[in-house]
Amino acid sequence: MRQPLRKFRKLTEGERAGALTFALVGACSAGLGYLAVLHLDQNAFLDEMSWYQTWVVVASGLGGLIALFLSGDRMGQSGTTGALRGLAGAIWVTFIGSLIGGTLSLPFYGTMFGPFIVTVTLLGVPLLAILWAFNLFGVHVLMGIYQRERDSIFMPSKMTIRDHPNSLRPRMQGRFS
Repeated sequence: MRQPLRKFRKLTEGERAGALTFALVGACSAGLGYLAVLHLDQNAFLDEMSWYQTWVVVASGLGGLIALFLSGDRMGQSGTTGALRGLAGAIWVTFIGSLIGGTLSLPFYGTMFGPFIVTVTLLGVPLLAILWAFNLFGVHVLMGIYQRERDSIFMPSKMTIRDHPNSLRPRMQGRFS
């Protein structure tokens, strides 16, 4: 019973941050899909949800996960450029996630109405839009932890020192002038 916990504890901090990032986006995208279902049919809250409405919620979660995976390195970069890329990544995850979720839930029509329904839902409830923005900010921070760990693994230590004797700049200084 405790074996899966031991395996999870062996993950590095960056790997745990990456896993938590995907869990956050999947859960919040599914929650946003559930709120979109409630926005379209208020009776789904009091009555039990149909199989199709359940599929819409699952497709929304999958759309968010796929969009985060496809966002690549837009999220998690440091500096001003990284913040702008993070903003573009947040818009990417929101739009592409709703596009994928809409396509999975209702092919052809869902591709068009998925982003529209998410936009209407976020504009209709500003508190939800603020929570979604804070969620994506948290994703940006967690992906930053993951990216820094990945960069530290694949970057040799001597490349972090500026003007190291073995770097190309000091060796080629003055030869091309």
